[in-house]
Amino acid sequence: MDSSAFDYLQGLLPDPVLTLLDEHVVRSDAPLHLVTRAVASQLTAAASATAAAAQPYTASMTARLVAAVTPLLDRAARAAYDAPDVVVLGAVFVLLLFVLRLLSLVRRLVAWWTRMLFRLLFWSGVVLVLAAMWQRGLEQSTQDAAALTGRLVGYGAFVRDVWQSEYHRYQQQQVQAQAQTQAYRVPSGSVGASPGSSWSRQ
Repeated sequence: MDSSAFDYLQGLLPDPVLTLLDEHVVRSDAPLHLVTRAVASQLTAAASATAAAAQPYTASMTARLVAAVTPLLDRAARAAYDAPDVVVLGAVFVLLLFVLRLLSLVRRLVAWWTRMLFRLLFWSGVVLVLAAMWQRGLEQSTQDAAALTGRLVGYGAFVRDVWQSEYHRYQQQQVQAQAQTQAYRVPSGSVGASPGSSWSRQ
């Protein structure tokens, strides 16, 4: 225990407890300090012995790994020297893959922030509605909701009427266009048939 903490505890704990802490915890020759130093020394010795025992195995594994990887690296270096186009294509492929991963990350970030923004807007609207209901009262809020619903229904009916009138006008224009097309076709047919009739009379 730190001496400053022990000084702070002197005004809080009774004297027997302070004496016990001083004998077993605070002093440098206290049992807690002795046990801590002994455990630390034992752990250090065990770590040193483990490292010394594992050193031959780690050295052999490192040598095997180097012996296995070195030929592969030599072959890769020779292939890169003999065929630089392959290296360029590989670099372009790696760059393209990196760009695609970066774009995917940006897309996910944008999607996450968009969802967060819509959630904030939704819950902000809910909080505003609840605050308005709390401020105006349940009865007045019900009347306001009924008035707003009536206005929305009236606006929907107005939009429906406009759409129906435009749709009927479009149908009338289509019917008139078809009638004009048929009117143009009938005189042309009669004109084409008159020479034949005069030829038959002759």
